[in-house]
Amino acid sequence: MKHYDTNHKAWNQYAGRYQKNADFSFDVVDYGSTHCATEKDLHLIGDASGKKVLELGCGGASCGIALAKQGAEVTGIDISEEQINIARSNCDRENVQLTLLVSSMEELDLTDDTYDIVISMAALGYIEKIENIFKKVYQTLKKNGIFVFSLPDAIYNCVTAKYLWNDPLPQHSYFYTGPEKWKWEDEDELEFVTFRRPISEYINLLIDEGFTIVRVHQLQDFHEEMEGKNEFDLLYPNLIVFKVTKKT
Repeated sequence: MKHYDTNHKAWNQYAGRYQKNADFSFDVVDYGSTHCATEKDLHLIGDASGKKVLELGCGGASCGIALAKQGAEVTGIDISEEQINIARSNCDRENVQLTLLVSSMEELDLTDDTYDIVISMAALGYIEKIENIFKKVYQTLKKNGIFVFSLPDAIYNCVTAKYLWNDPLPQHSYFYTGPEKWKWEDEDELEFVTFRRPISEYINLLIDEGFTIVRVHQLQDFHEEMEGKNEFDLLYPNLIVFKVTKKT
């Protein structure tokens, strides 16, 4: 998986800078951005006390730590050793215990009917065959288990591809399905690879796998002032969040 190697190297290189600049809370679950609505606003996960939780692409484990403080038993996985090292330091500082593993989502071996809740915040966009992850999640969830995940919104992606990032012409289309390469900063040596789809594809893949879709939210950036912000953050949804359940 060439894209895995690319993202693995990039995250190990830039994890420290990302976590420092993100300013995540360790008391409230966010959906991938501190500038959008959080679990405090939308209540998609609910009370996690006594629940077994799996977080895919946990990064610095801010979401897992917030759920562990509620009394959840949390396992977090991430492809980046450096992200997991940061997550362990965060757990020590916040005085909670999580099981933290270095693994790609694609290679993760999950047991059936194990978790009450699976979450993944702004991480599934790095997966080329996301249907394989949906299958793994469905199998590992207990009956009536919930899956809450977020992705960069496809509307935001196509608009910024054309007007902000000057990406190749095919990526200007909302209907573009495929990879895109990008850097956090123009001067960065390493790039990331993520994968895009129109929203309908995610919906249909979830339905095909057997999930029941409960809620879908498109999240707007909540910056109050335009100054210093690009207008796309204010005019178009930044993230899309799904809550789905396993009913059988």
